[in-house]
Amino acid sequence: MLTGLHMALRTLFSRGVVSSIDDTGGDQVVTLDTYFGTTRSGVPVHHPFGLAAHAPHDGAITHVIANGSDPADLVALPPANPSVARMGNLAEGETCLYDAMGQKIYLVGGTIVRIDCASELQVCIGGTTVLDVTKDRIYTPLDIQTDGKITAKGDVIAGTVSLLNHVHKGVQPGSGTSGAPQQ
Repeated sequence: MLTGLHMALRTLFSRGVVSSIDDTGGDQVVTLDTYFGTTRSGVPVHHPFGLAAHAPHDGAITHVIANGSDPADLVALPPANPSVARMGNLAEGETCLYDAMGQKIYLVGGTIVRIDCASELQVCIGGTTVLDVTKDRIYTPLDIQTDGKITAKGDVIAGTVSLLNHVHKGVQPGSGTSGAPQQ
């Protein structure tokens, strides 16, 4: 009797080696090998709400749960691929979201949010890019470049003085100088 119970519990969970991941439908599904000679396809992956990931499948593993002890009704946990760019050495309480290219959003000790990008960081609001950062340029409606030039598509106002619409006092013809810009 205990042997039967032991075997039933033992087959509830298994580890699988992922051979492919299909992320095109409503559910992400995997094809994997669980036991020697046993390949299962179309196994849905159970991702937590708010997290979507597509692990590189070359070397990925996952754990599979048989719902109600039914080996025909499997669900897989999100695949892991520890061989590809895993972020480690985190201190207690720190969190990191990362991808296979080594890009990461790193919540460092409750004091810093560090974002490491391969080539570009974009911030969008309502589908419109409001901040675009590369190693050479920061684009916002105010275009600030790393060579020190600042270009604005609209007026620039310092204090209450408009760069486009200010006037000067004491203007003199020729090579003379005028007074400071006025409001």
